[in-house]
Amino acid sequence: MKLRMLSVTCALVLTLGACSGGDEKSSPDPKEPNKGDAGQIVAVNPLTGATMKKTPDNPVFVVKVDNTPASAPQENIDRADMVVEETVEGGVTRLAALYYSSLPTVVGHVRSMRATDIGIAKPVRGQIVASGGAGRTISRIKKSGITIHSQDAGSPGLSRDSGYAPYNVVVDLPKLNKSAKDLQPERPYFQWADSGAPAVDGPQVSSASVAFSRTHTTNWKFDGKVWKRTNGTSDKEFGAKNLVVLWADEKDAGYTDPAGNPVPETVFDGSGKAVVLIGGTRVNAKWKKANSASTIVLTTRDGKPLQLPRGKTWIELLSKSQAGPVTTK
Repeated sequence: MKLRMLSVTCALVLTLGACSGGDEKSSPDPKEPNKGDAGQIVAVNPLTGATMKKTPDNPVFVVKVDNTPASAPQENIDRADMVVEETVEGGVTRLAALYYSSLPTVVGHVRSMRATDIGIAKPVRGQIVASGGAGRTISRIKKSGITIHSQDAGSPGLSRDSGYAPYNVVVDLPKLNKSAKDLQPERPYFQWADSGAPAVDGPQVSSASVAFSRTHTTNWKFDGKVWKRTNGTSDKEFGAKNLVVLWADEKDAGYTDPAGNPVPETVFDGSGKAVVLIGGTRVNAKWKKANSASTIVLTTRDGKPLQLPRGKTWIELLSKSQAGPVTTK
């Protein structure tokens, strides 16, 4: 057997040889390791707060996925543990899909990395999977200690399908994982609530529109269980138990894209306002992240701790200078 450390918050993880399967289930206490039917200790998923029957034999892969009609359909986004939507040049967005408990054989379509991805990947020691990236961005990401797997560099598992470049790169994560270093997460992405925590207070809503810029808004619908995009391009949409909207500082990344558009960098640390949709309940909140590698801490606007229910989460990472409001009904 082997011992792995997720963090004091996520608990010590002991994976026994008799364990099998990777299905998640709720845990009575995220601070303590849980025991399965056979008495074995199980692991805690830092991206969802749920328990797993065994620790995955892989790191967290952060796959950069195009979010424009040119690369549609997005493939296997629904199997990610968490997704972060971020602003790129021209006011459009790109996804960072985080995979830990499940590794699909096809994820795409894969696009280039951004410096914003440092703050997305570092809390869980994520390894970035991308088609490539600007030289200064690659240098910064490597300097931050993050592993990069890119199609431009010939990383295994990345290939092109029958679409047209640059919108046709896909990744086979199990194949990539064969040569990836198994760096396990050390802390939870959010502070996760106990399974018996009381429900949060707030107005009940069933739709949301998140304006990233004048040219892009992501629309959402709550189906009674999870939030799903209504204007996404995925073959099967990601179901988010928690939809977390964060406003963060933005700066110029220092270069332009081939069309001459300046590339923005959303700085994913510090603090700001937030809107958190927990099921059908809207909570106006605040967020704080001490540094790029820290756990995100949420509080209500009056300073009370706000822990997320365990489950899949989608983060809308907005620029304070570009983004519009979040409209809910």
